[in-house]
Amino acid sequence: MNNELKIKQKLYSECVNYVESKIEQITNAVNDLQKASMLETKSSMGDKYETGRASIQLEMEKYAQQLNEFTNLKKILFQINADKQYDSVQPGCLVCTNNGNYFIAITAGEFVIEGKCYLTISLASPLGKELHKRKTGDTFSFRNKQFEIELVI
Repeated sequence: MNNELKIKQKLYSECVNYVESKIEQITNAVNDLQKASMLETKSSMGDKYETGRASIQLEMEKYAQQLNEFTNLKKILFQINADKQYDSVQPGCLVCTNNGNYFIAITAGEFVIEGKCYLTISLASPLGKELHKRKTGDTFSFRNKQFEIELVI
């Protein structure tokens, strides 16, 4: 197996770990809120009780939305085959350019693998849209920078 394919697999694992970590953090926060909700007792000051419950409910809704987003990202990741080599840019590709290295999957930030920086992006991002379906040797301009695709794998 060539080194680029190993790097791609490591980046895929980093993306999965990122999403699973976020899901765990959100789940823990929801559990904490549920405990706080149960501890919230009704006092003679009914308005304070209701305000506290409403605040907890708003937080729960926010976390539910975030949990849904990260669950969808996990589904996207599981549709990607990190073992496959590609000729053109699509989900699961490692793209090396003269202006950076990119793993096309989800937007999960930057990871350093074997001393090199790789930015994880989705095809829905502005740069992802520009890269989509391009091949090794293609050039394009993005945000006043000239890009040359050196490798697609």
